[in-house]
Amino acid sequence: MDWLRRLLSGRLVLGALSIGLVLLAYALVTSRADNNPALLPPIPDIIGSFFTNLGAGTLLDALGASLYRIFLGFFIGTTCAVIIGCLVGWYKTVEYLVDPLIEAIRPIPPLAYIPIIIIWFGIEEFSRVLLITIACFMVCVVNVIAGMKNVPQVYVDAASTMGATRFQVFRTVAVPAATPFIITGYRIALAAAWTTLVAAELIAAPSGLGFMLQEGRRYFLTDQVMMIIVIIGACAFIMDRSFRAIQKRLMVWSETRD
Repeated sequence: MDWLRRLLSGRLVLGALSIGLVLLAYALVTSRADNNPALLPPIPDIIGSFFTNLGAGTLLDALGASLYRIFLGFFIGTTCAVIIGCLVGWYKTVEYLVDPLIEAIRPIPPLAYIPIIIIWFGIEEFSRVLLITIACFMVCVVNVIAGMKNVPQVYVDAASTMGATRFQVFRTVAVPAATPFIITGYRIALAAAWTTLVAAELIAAPSGLGFMLQEGRRYFLTDQVMMIIVIIGACAFIMDRSFRAIQKRLMVWSETRD
């Protein structure tokens, strides 16, 4: 029975069990005679909405549009965050110049920028990508700065003793040592991108998962709303697990627990 105990203690099995219990509880609630399917649609209705929209092509179009905005905003935002965060966390002059600005802007929620973005840039695609970019940058840059600040001094002293310049220490020691913080910043930025996506697609988006959510709300298609929520959660989960796999591969030297 040892093999069975090891199987049941696995992360995959336990994770599937937790999801299965939630689905079972939802199925039991929606199967009650007093349940209103217009407010709480049964699972078969949600699955039916998925295949209906998939067959019509609207779901794939919406998913493609949303993923494009997510990837573009995430790439621009995190790239800027890594560059600026590494410089701020390592060079005092850059820190004194830029850090007050970051700390002043960071508490502002990304959604607060929607009115000014519309005024400045209109309701085109650029505005939606810009909002996601801002959200990704703000949460990622803090982690990058923290990672650069937490580089063990013994690493810096060892490299300096062997004749490395300040820039060489920055490039070959500090940035690799801060990689766990940087990847964590990526994961948090990815979550911020998805949470900002729906709001970004409220800016007169002609397509996207957020657009389908609004369409479902407008026409009281609760099954479609639930289906889109599940898809967003599944996409975010898959992307986050991908980053965790990358982090595990890059951080084989780390003593942190999986």
